[in-house]
Amino acid sequence: MSADAAAELERLERELLRPEVRADRARVDALLDDDFLEIGASGAVFGKAHALEALPEERGVAFGTGPMRVHFVTAEVARVNYAAVRRTEGDERRSLRSSWWRREADGHWRMVFHQGTPDTGAGTI
Repeated sequence: MSADAAAELERLERELLRPEVRADRARVDALLDDDFLEIGASGAVFGKAHALEALPEERGVAFGTGPMRVHFVTAEVARVNYAAVRRTEGDERRSLRSSWWRREADGHWRMVFHQGTPDTGAGTI
């Protein structure tokens, strides 16, 4: 697959981690597929409606990431993997993350699945 498509997916993944984007319900709505599902690092399962409700309410959360790896399953489906650090006042949590993106008929990529798993240090991405 093209380097341009990989760069676009990395840009979109990083965009979803920025506080100003997470606070923008319309932008999050545009980035998440209607069938979006997340399994959080806590083990809780969320859909798009929950993400649209919860993300704009976040305060004081910042993310740092390591390098991202983009793997194309097909020309229209890709997986993005990376390690992240979620920082809040007085707390820092490391996780390994995996997102699945699908390119829709309109040409836009939308996230269909995301999972964050606590990073135990037992492996790397």
